[in-house]
Amino acid sequence: MRKLLSLFAALLLPTLALAQSAGYTFLRTPVGARPAAMAASFVSVSKDPHSIYYNPAGLADLSQRAATFGYINNILDVQDFFGAYVMPHKQGSYGFALQYTDYGDFTRTNEFGEELGSFGANNVVAYFSYSRTHAERLLLGGNVKYLRSTLADFSSDAVALDLGAIYHSSLFDNLSFGAGIFNLGRVRKAFDGRKEDLPLTFQFGVSKRLAHLPLLYSLTLVGDPDENLQFRAGGEFSLSPNAFLRLGYNTLGRDQKVGTDSDRFAGLSIGLGLDYRQYKFDYGMSSFGEIGNLNRLSMSIIF
Repeated sequence: MRKLLSLFAALLLPTLALAQSAGYTFLRTPVGARPAAMAASFVSVSKDPHSIYYNPAGLADLSQRAATFGYINNILDVQDFFGAYVMPHKQGSYGFALQYTDYGDFTRTNEFGEELGSFGANNVVAYFSYSRTHAERLLLGGNVKYLRSTLADFSSDAVALDLGAIYHSSLFDNLSFGAGIFNLGRVRKAFDGRKEDLPLTFQFGVSKRLAHLPLLYSLTLVGDPDENLQFRAGGEFSLSPNAFLRLGYNTLGRDQKVGTDSDRFAGLSIGLGLDYRQYKFDYGMSSFGEIGNLNRLSMSIIF
C-alpha cells in the first residue's frame, strides 16, 4: 500500500503543486543540491555543470571539464538520480546529462485482489547540450532532450528542446541576466494514445555577486502559458573560500499550505557546500510544508 501511495504521489503531486494540465511534470523537479538550495533560482547563474538543466547557456563559462552526480531522496521513497558531464572546447561547450526517477516495484493484482506478480515505473531524460560565447558577454546555449516514461508494460516518449541565453552586464560588475524557454517539443508516443502537451516553461532572472559582501544573490520569474508567474529568490553566502551557506524561497510554497504548523516552512530551502581542491560536495533541503521535504546530495568534479 505504501508503494502504491508513493507512485500516486510521485505522479500527481507535481501536477497538483504546479497546477499543470500538461504531462511529463517530473521535468519540473529541480536537480542539483546547490541550485535547489537557492530555490532553483539559477537561470542567470553560469559556470556550473547543473546549468545543463537550468540554462544550457551557462555552460559556456566553464573553462575546464566538469562532471556532477546527484541524488534526491524524494517524497514517499521515490528515488531520483542526475549525472552530467561538460567538456569545453574552442568551438563551444558540449554537455551530456542523464536524469532517472525510480518509483520502485509494485504488486499487480486483479479485480479480486489476487496477486499476479509485480511491476515497476520509472522516468528517463537524456540531455545533449551545446553552448558558446558570442560577442564576449553574451552566452547562448541549447539542449536536445529525449524523454521516456514506463509504467508496467506501457511506455511513453517525447523529444524536447531547451533554449537559453545569459548576458554579463558591462554597466555593473558581476551582474548577469538570464532567460530561457524549456520543454519545447511534442510527445511521440502516449500511454493511452492521447498526447498531452509538455510542461512548457519560460524563465527570466538576474543575479549578482556583491563586491563588498560575500554574497551571490539570484532572482527569477517563472511562467507558463496557463498559470500565474512564480517568483524564486536565492542566495549563496561564502563563509570561507571553501564553505558556503545557501538559502532560498519559492512562492510555490503558498499553494502548499494546508493550515498546519508545517505551513511556515513551505517554499523555503536551505543548503551547505564544501569545496576541497577540485571536488565540490553539496547538500540541499526543500520544504513542501505538510507534504514533506526533499533532500538532495551532489558531488561535482572540475578537472
